[in-house]
Amino acid sequence: MISLRPVFLPRQGIVYKAIRCRFNYLQNRACNRSVVTSTIDWKPIKTTHNPNEGPKNGSSTGKKVVLGLMFAMPVISFYLGTWQLRRLDWKTKLIASCETKLIYPPISLPKVFTVDMCEDWEYRKVKIKGHFVHEEELFVGPRVKHGEKGYLLFTPFIREDTGEKILVERGWIAEAKVSPDTRTLTHLSLPSGKDIELICIVRPPKKRGKFQWKQEDKESRLWQVSDIYDMAASVDCKPIHFQALYDMTNHASWMNNETESHEQNLLASIRHWVTGTKKIDIKSIADDDDSLAFTEWQFMKAGVPIGKTPTVDFRNSHLQYLVTWYGLSFLSTIFLIVALKKMWKGGVISQSQLKKEKLKHARKYT
Repeated sequence: MISLRPVFLPRQGIVYKAIRCRFNYLQNRACNRSVVTSTIDWKPIKTTHNPNEGPKNGSSTGKKVVLGLMFAMPVISFYLGTWQLRRLDWKTKLIASCETKLIYPPISLPKVFTVDMCEDWEYRKVKIKGHFVHEEELFVGPRVKHGEKGYLLFTPFIREDTGEKILVERGWIAEAKVSPDTRTLTHLSLPSGKDIELICIVRPPKKRGKFQWKQEDKESRLWQVSDIYDMAASVDCKPIHFQALYDMTNHASWMNNETESHEQNLLASIRHWVTGTKKIDIKSIADDDDSLAFTEWQFMKAGVPIGKTPTVDFRNSHLQYLVTWYGLSFLSTIFLIVALKKMWKGGVISQSQLKKEKLKHARKYT
């Protein structure tokens, strides 16, 4: 601490003048500290609010709306969570039922089979016998398989027992093989026999969604989505969706001797089946040998449709929705309890209570 007492030094010289200036500065500073600043606010804040007035209607209505929403949110979210719980139980039973149907052996399709029966027969394996109408092929897509662009091939099929025309989804075909002239293994890609037997699964026909593409060109045979009703109407057949199953076997019995050489078809089959073989003895292989198996790559190169793998395609996300709605109900309930506690403890003060507090505070200074 610097003392304010004068120091006895000679009055001549630079040191004496410096100390004298410092002494005068500190003395003036000490005098200024004794000045007391007034605490009176000479410029009070102006307001148009009158304490005697009650709350405004707008703010009161807004608080009521917010409080009503806070009460409604836990109830609504809990109801939606319970609804998703019922949906989860329904979807689980539906998937289990469809998976059980896939285990059953295939049976012959009844002669009388209507669209209303598709729901009960969904994912049921059935046998159909007849012939294809390749001139009326339809395509849905594009669809990508193994990194290659292609389409789903739908071909009308005329039943042998009833003569009615139905729509069969034969499977995926590469874009380069859309034209029938580019396909090989014709007894598999374009079977022309009259007694072809297929194993399919039944699917209920689905309509195009509101936000899905609609086919504007009626002359085109390409659809972006599987609109079974529209597709069936374009080829004049029943709107029943049959999906051919995944099958890589040769089906030598589908060969038609009237239109093509049996040995040429069998040779083409063996060339796709066997790789790295220089000579093939066709006579050593039985004419009705269906044990030959191909790969998907060989079918893609030959233009043979690749059928559907027998699996259930239903999505079951109801458990996630259930957890979301119940969690939202729990959190909104906590927020509501906290808000009510603040209101009861005075965290939210009414206008009358606020007026009393202001008057009580003002009496202390009167």
